[in-house]
Amino acid sequence: MFRVLGKITDALAALAVIGIVGITVVAVFMRWLLNDPLVWGEEVLIVCYIWMIMLGAASAMRKRMHVSIDAFTSMLPPRGQALFAIITDLISIVALAIFGYLGYELAEIAEDKLTSILAISYFYIDIAVPIGAFVMVLFCLQHLYQDIKKLINGDTLCQ
Repeated sequence: MFRVLGKITDALAALAVIGIVGITVVAVFMRWLLNDPLVWGEEVLIVCYIWMIMLGAASAMRKRMHVSIDAFTSMLPPRGQALFAIITDLISIVALAIFGYLGYELAEIAEDKLTSILAISYFYIDIAVPIGAFVMVLFCLQHLYQDIKKLINGDTLCQ
C-alpha cells in the first residue's frame, strides 16, 4: 500500500513540476516574443506550486529526507536513538494531524471563493494542505511501526 501511495504521490508531484515548467516556458514565450501574455498562467502556476509543495513534502517524508540535526541523537546509544526516533514520529503525527485539520477548515471556508481569472474554487487549491498532511501522517505511521519493530528486535534504526 505504501509503495503504491508513494508512486502516486511522486507521479502527481512530478506532474505539477512539469506543469510549472511548461506553463512558465509558454508564458515567457508569449510575453516576450509574441507580446501577448497568458492571463491565466499565474493562477495555474500557483495551484501547481501548492500541490507540488504538499506532495513533494509527502514524498520527502516517505523517504525520510526532511532536514534533521542529529548532533544530539548521534551521542545517544542505539536504544536511545530508537526511542528518540519514536518520540519524533509521534510528535510529527500530532503536528501533521493538527496541520491537516486546520487545512481542511481553511478549505471549507474558502469553498465559495473563486480565483479571479479562471473562477476555480479555492477549495481545490486549499485541499492540497490536508491531503498532503494526511499522506505524511500515513508515512509517519509507517516509520513509527518500523522504528518500534527495530527497537523491539534490537536492530539499528531505519534510515
